[in-house]
This record gives sequence, structure tokens and C-alpha cells, in this order.
Amino acid sequence: MVALLAACGGGGGGSGGLSLSSGGSGKPEVAAGKTLGADARNGSYRVYAANGTQQQLAVDFDAGSYTMTDNLGLAESGTFSEDFTEPGTYVFASSRITTAANTSRFRVTTDAIVGAFPFQTAYSSPAAYAAQPFIAARDFVTDAALLDSDYNRLGITRNGAGASDSQILSMRVSGTGTTLEICLDNVVYRIALCPATSKRTYTIAADIDSAWVATNIADAADTVRFRMARIGGQNVYLAAGTSPTAPATQLLRIGLPDSSNWPTTRGIGASTTGSWGSNLIDTANSVRTATSTDGTYGTLTMPIGGTFPLPPEGIRTVNSGGASSYFAMQNGLLSVVVGSRNPNTQGYIQINLIDTGTAPDARNGRYKVYATNGTRQTLALNLDSKRYEMTDETGAIASGSFAEDAAEAGSFIFDSSRITSPVNTARFRLATDTVVGSFPFAVAQVTPVSYGVRPFVASRALVKTQADLVGVYNRLGINLTATTGDSSITQVQIANGGATLYLCNDNGIYRIDNCPAASLRTYTVSAGPTVDTWHIVSVTNPSDNGNFGIARIGGENVYLGAGVSSSTPTISQFRIGLPERATWPTIAARGGATNGSWGGTSIDAVNYARAQVLPDGTTATLSATLGSMGTIGPLNMRAATFGGTAFHFASQSSKLFAMVGSRNPATAGALEIGLID
Repeated sequence: MVALLAACGGGGGGSGGLSLSSGGSGKPEVAAGKTLGADARNGSYRVYAANGTQQQLAVDFDAGSYTMTDNLGLAESGTFSEDFTEPGTYVFASSRITTAANTSRFRVTTDAIVGAFPFQTAYSSPAAYAAQPFIAARDFVTDAALLDSDYNRLGITRNGAGASDSQILSMRVSGTGTTLEICLDNVVYRIALCPATSKRTYTIAADIDSAWVATNIADAADTVRFRMARIGGQNVYLAAGTSPTAPATQLLRIGLPDSSNWPTTRGIGASTTGSWGSNLIDTANSVRTATSTDGTYGTLTMPIGGTFPLPPEGIRTVNSGGASSYFAMQNGLLSVVVGSRNPNTQGYIQINLIDTGTAPDARNGRYKVYATNGTRQTLALNLDSKRYEMTDETGAIASGSFAEDAAEAGSFIFDSSRITSPVNTARFRLATDTVVGSFPFAVAQVTPVSYGVRPFVASRALVKTQADLVGVYNRLGINLTATTGDSSITQVQIANGGATLYLCNDNGIYRIDNCPAASLRTYTVSAGPTVDTWHIVSVTNPSDNGNFGIARIGGENVYLGAGVSSSTPTISQFRIGLPERATWPTIAARGGATNGSWGGTSIDAVNYARAQVLPDGTTATLSATLGSMGTIGPLNMRAATFGGTAFHFASQSSKLFAMVGSRNPATAGALEIGLID
């Protein structure tokens, strides 16, 4: 027997985890069905939820409203709206949702809905709510003869003690819908090869409301009530509720017909971790790209196992050799992934509705913005529809369209009513999980509000683990009041597993290991207000504190900070820190500057050149000579001389170029950020 399939079993109870779908309420269920109206999707759907209950979902696409009625008859109503970054996905609004990101969403196909909702966590008291997957349907098989097939069934259990488990097995309905056979073993067999001692046989009889009741021929107390939904022209077995033999256990079971067909598919849906995203599955890999409830975004690639002589052809292993392993099945319209029965993954389920259309641009989504006006915002992009939303710290949204710049491949131009200048210099460029550009932000500290095009860096790959903060960064920054600007040029080091930050605060620019002792400041680093921001506090002056993030850009760490000064609220600050390194390659970059310009910059070992256009239409070509910072200065920093006495200071990473003016009145507060081609 193949060892990697030997981690499957009965799940949660003496009945082998078979479930009674009434959820123990004993109440008659409202009939699911369609509502006459303008939208054919309107109506009532029976919900099978990952908290092990059956519920009822009524949706009205014309009004954009819903009502979710749970197994006890309690209703939660609200509105929903389409997520423009992922067309076809609708977002539930609910007072139950208190997480940083709302991952309670759904997608629709004919007579079925797949999504996540803030259901009550199983057996929680007082009631607690969390985004959990569900599958809902309203078209069910009522002719017993149409039940017959071999199925693969994946499921999870929740019990009153707070434990979870998984179930992976094969089953068969035969005899024109009169007999159910289940293979309940610690190994996953195809039903035809199931050992006789592991096979359980049930008789099937019709029940009310399109349901069926199966009774174990050897144990009449072992029953299961299920429905067979018709989704995409295929049978889908659904059961949820309280175990008949283990009343403190709630179950969810999903079954798909066994088939050797394993197409490449891209499903979109939710998991029991609360994440929402896509899963690209082929014969080699499962690639899950998702947003978690804490607002972080990530991609996880795991290998898919092949078929073997004994297991069902329609089940594949996922990451079977890893500490966290799973089982997957799909039928061309649905994909389901369940955790294996080990402590790392048992009780996990992911339910996806397969997207049969053209895959969207992988760069679509939401990015966390660090803006040079000293604010943190959120940028939502849809590269397919060419739409954006920029949401500031108060929740105010600036939205519009963008277009590709025909004269500059890879650049996109923001359209905004805030832009009234002769030339629109609000643009952006993209790299993996990164956006670099300029946008018409509110000018820092100015009242009444006015707008100016200013640079920003946005990321959706920010570091969440403190130990991963460690590094040495050349940090360039600006401090802005309503009328003045100043610059900050220093090197910082994050050390001690990410718990300490050292900063050289000196009129000279030193490497951190050469910093004079009197100028070396020490800060403690701790978790910040969100899972991917970090808080620093001076060990000698607690009023000297702030927040920062570390973005992963081009495989390197980049330090980012934006906000109001902790000690002087009339000052807005921005910081960008690029990793220290010895190399200084020749590069070309494009980006914006705090003077509102957009342009292209090229540098080599000793030269800087920039061709730019300003909002008033003025064009210019700038050139400077680059010099090293000497034997005591940062290696990855250059002093740029434009012919006068005032310097600028530049640094670069594999994907970013940044340059800030010196603390001279003529250059202080000037900052340029470009994305390297």
C-alpha cells in the first residue's frame, strides 16, 4: 500500500463520521428555489457550511441584499457588492466581520453558490463568528435512479471539545439509488477494492425536501441524511449537521463522482483558515494565492501526487511528503481540498468554484501604500478593466480609470479629477507584488486640502515574521510641514532576531558599524498595529517612536515608513530603506519625484541622468556626478553632485532606485523613487 495515502479514517464519531444534515434542530426546512425577478440568480439556496451546519441563504441581486438563516432559525441580513478587483466575486457586508480584511465573499454558477460567510464557530459560547467556507445549491436529484455512481467524499468534523478532524474516503450508490456503500479504512481505497472488513452498507430511502436517508444494515442507529445537488450537470453529494451517534460532533461532507479526468483548473473560493483566493491545480502543482483575514496576501505552491493502483482515480495527494499534507478532488466545476489526518492539517477544508473564463491579470488586487505625503493608504487595481481605488487612512476613496502609456511601455496613467495641471504625471509601474508610482495625494499638512502628484511605493508582500526583519538598510527620508521640507539620510540595522533597531543619528553619514558611539540610537522593535507593521521605541526617549514595514521587493527587504511624527504632529514623514550591499550596477529606472515630475533615470558607476516632465509641461534633462561615501560611509549609497554645493544621496536595490536631497535649503525634502527596469 502507498504510505502517503495511509492517513485517512473515520473522522468524528462511532458512525465513521456520517452526518445527519438537519443539524439537530428538528425544524422543517424552508424549500430552496428561485424567485421570480430580473436576475435569474435571485432566490433561496440550501447552505452546507464548514461549521457543520445547514443553513438557508436568500439572495437578491437586484437589491444587492441577502439573508442567511442558520440551523436554529436565527437570521443575519445585509448587503453585498461586487469586488471590482475580482469580477464575479461578491463581498458580504456584516456586523459580524471585525477582521482587517473582509474575506466573506461568494461566487455564483447556475443554481449554486460557493463562498465564505461569518458563521458562528462550532460550539462557541458566547457565540463567536469567523469567515468559513460553504457550498449552497437549489437544484437536487429527486429520482433515485439518478443517484447511482462511484463518488469520492471529503469532509471535516468539529466537536464540542474544540477538536477537528478530516475524512477522506470512497463510496458507491447502486441498485437504482437503493444501496450506499462506504469504504471506511485508515487507507483510501477505491470502492471496488475496499476490504470487506472496511465496507459499510446502507439502504437508501427518499426523505422530505429532496433529501435521502441511508441506514446501516448492521446498525440502524447509524444513519445519514444527504442531498444530491445538480451543479454544472453533475451530481454533488452534500451532507452537514450533527452526527447521529456523536451528538457533540458537527460534520460537513462533499462528494464528487470518481473520474480519471484531472484537468488544469483555476478555482476561486475560501478555506477554514479564513483565506479567500484562487487555487490553480494541474497534474504537478497546487498554487494557492490568497488574502487572509489579517489583510496579508501570499502564494503557496505544493506538489500534486499522481494516481496509484488502489486509491480512487479522482483523488490526488497534495504535498504528501511535507509536514502539512492534503487531499484534493475536482470535477471541472468544483475543487475541494481537505487536510490529512495529522495535527497540522486535520479539519482544514477549501472549497472553490472553478472559473471557466479567461484567467484575470495576476497583478489585480490590493496593495498597501506608503506615500511620500506621509500617509499609508490602500491601492486596489484591476488591470483587466483598467480601474483603481485609492483609499486613504480615513476611508475616503479616490477612484477612476487608468490607461497604458503608449509612449512608455509598462507605465500606466491614473485618471483623476484631482489633476488639473496641463500634463498628467500621475503614473505607476509594476513588479511582482509591488507598485511604484505617483498619485495626486493630499499635500502634507496643508489646510484646506489641496492635491499634488507625489511618489509612493505599494506592496502586498510585507514581512509578518519578526526574525525576517533583520538586515542593514540605507534609509532615505523626508520630513514635511505645511511650508517646509527637510531630509533624513542615515543607515539603520535591525538585529537580535528583529527585536532591536540601531540608527546612526549624526550630521555625517556613517555605516552603522562606524557610527560614533554618541550618535548611535537604540530602539526596541515589537509588533505594530497590524500583522505586517512594526513599532519602534527609543530605549532612552519613549516619545521617539513610530511604525514601519518591511516589503519583499525583487527578493530583497525594503524598509518603508509613513506617518505623522510622534513628537511633532505638524510634521509628516516618509522613509525608504534599501538593503546595504557592495555592488553598484548600471541601471535604468522610471518613476516620480516630490516636485511632481515623472521620468526615466539612468545611473552607472559615476553618472546620474534623468529626463523628466513636470505637471506644468516643462521638460528637463538633469545630470549629476556620483561619488562614493568614503571609507566610513554606506557601501550602497552615492553622493550626487549637480554642479553646486548641495548634494543628493542615492541608493538602489535589485528593483528600486531612491534619491533624496541633502539637508540644504535648496534640496531638503526633495525625493525621487523609481522602479528599475
